[in-house]
Amino acid sequence: MKGLMRYIGIVKYILIMLLTIFVMSLLSGGEISNAKMESVAKRVTKAIDTEELSEADNRMVKRLYGINANDYENVVLYVSDSNMEVEELLIVKLKDTSQSEAVEAAIDTRLNTQLESFEGYGPEQCKLLKDHVLDVRGNYILYVVDKKAKAADKAFQKSL
Repeated sequence: MKGLMRYIGIVKYILIMLLTIFVMSLLSGGEISNAKMESVAKRVTKAIDTEELSEADNRMVKRLYGINANDYENVVLYVSDSNMEVEELLIVKLKDTSQSEAVEAAIDTRLNTQLESFEGYGPEQCKLLKDHVLDVRGNYILYVVDKKAKAADKAFQKSL
């Protein structure tokens, strides 16, 4: 009986340690990537059709997302050449993972604005918006609205 109780005690201890490690990994917000933005952006843009997209400057980032690109290590934004299309690609490399929440909120605001704009007359555009990908990986954030959003996300994950 003592052997069984000791065995149960050891199993409890191991389970508590594993649970602690799991919770700590969830709270850490992911691993910090040393990948260069240029290589990440290159891999992601290869996964989608950028023929109808143009790279935007920091003023456009501010206008569309309400964030100052200079507050982050690097920001890449591609937007559709047409006001009637919603395809968009945003990659943000954070200076610190604590900036993640602000960027995610800005993306959410942008998404909701776009959904409101296209509601009622752009069902295909609304579907693209609803099928968007938002992926936060440590110090990198990817937001993509595109038919090939999942492929872009896979390329993003591999590039980190």
